[in-house]
Amino acid sequence: MIKTIKTGVIFLAAALLAWLLPWLFAFLTTQPSWRPFTLYSCIVHSFAHLDYDAEGNTIGRDAKGNIYTERQTDSIMPMFYFRQLAAEGRFPKEIEGIPVTPKDAERSEFIFRTSPQDVNRPRIGLYQLLESRPRRLDFESPSDVFRITESGIEFVDMATNSLDKKKSERFTAALQKAGFRFPARVIAGNGTTRKEYDNGYFIVDDDYRVFHMKQICGWPMVLDTKISDSLRINHIFVTEFSDRRHFAFLTDEANRFYALDAEDYSLHQIPIGRFDATNDAMMIIGDMFYWTITLQRDNDERLVAVNARDYSLADTCIPQEEVNSAEYYARYLFPTTLAFTSVKDAFVRPRLTSFSFPALLLGGILALIYALIHRRNLKDHFWQIAGVLILGIYVFLPLVIMERRA
Repeated sequence: MIKTIKTGVIFLAAALLAWLLPWLFAFLTTQPSWRPFTLYSCIVHSFAHLDYDAEGNTIGRDAKGNIYTERQTDSIMPMFYFRQLAAEGRFPKEIEGIPVTPKDAERSEFIFRTSPQDVNRPRIGLYQLLESRPRRLDFESPSDVFRITESGIEFVDMATNSLDKKKSERFTAALQKAGFRFPARVIAGNGTTRKEYDNGYFIVDDDYRVFHMKQICGWPMVLDTKISDSLRINHIFVTEFSDRRHFAFLTDEANRFYALDAEDYSLHQIPIGRFDATNDAMMIIGDMFYWTITLQRDNDERLVAVNARDYSLADTCIPQEEVNSAEYYARYLFPTTLAFTSVKDAFVRPRLTSFSFPALLLGGILALIYALIHRRNLKDHFWQIAGVLILGIYVFLPLVIMERRA
């Protein structure tokens, strides 16, 4: 009985150390990190970013090794710094042979962001459907919300918590007439009133067909986008940017990334490779010429430049980062790390990082020390030695402390 209790105490102590020691080590060795703001330049056709010289002055650098003054940096990124250039009367009249004005730059610019925490957050399954053609200029929040069940769509009045049967029947009939098969696998839209216009919702039915649903003058508008069900669309990000060129960004089962054209619902695959929205973060800074796409997974970052006119690949870049000495040494100190939260979701639950094989070196040293301490009866301590070898300091410390107390 006592042996079982001691074993349980050791396991509990090892779990606590796997949680606290890496955290304490990271806290004590944290260093400031900085990643320069990088964009693809439509003038020099290279990635460029702001940096600082030895005297602390702002300068620009591009991937070709050229250095620019702050004023020159504005000029090689005219679609981003168009306000500064326009104020100084230096905005170019044409770029790549295409006439352009500051108004064109303002209308075509957009920033899109998504992170695993956004995608993985819990969802309540209730959505606001705005009136796409409001009587007045500003949108108004609706008095009801909708949900999609196994048999149809239901609109629930929020004040009375009662079902609006007539509206529910109208929208259910419209969805069925368009060929929608309940229930829904994906429901995507922007229920906020703080936007220029409303694109409604894009809904993936049980057969992986994608439908577009809007409310116009209180009546349903439902269209089959004709996107192939073989793609098995699994994430949709409705955009509603100022230029109204696209309806949304989408990903499919193979983690390919697409832009959905607002003119004819055509899909355009964006050449960024695999993008898993549940694990990868993305930011797109776009204009009428190029999109600069930043992809991040854990501590790895990759930049992709895409031609906005034909969606072709313009350039790629993997920024070189200084080796973090603390992270390097942590791989040799800790075989694994126990954490209860993650930047990838909002859930609190225990999770272990992958095993660090370099930590076996320290585990081997500690196991040898423990074996020397008990060299007279090694057979009785075989499992303790094996535990120290695999879990290193997490098991070694509790064993030594408990034996000394005994």
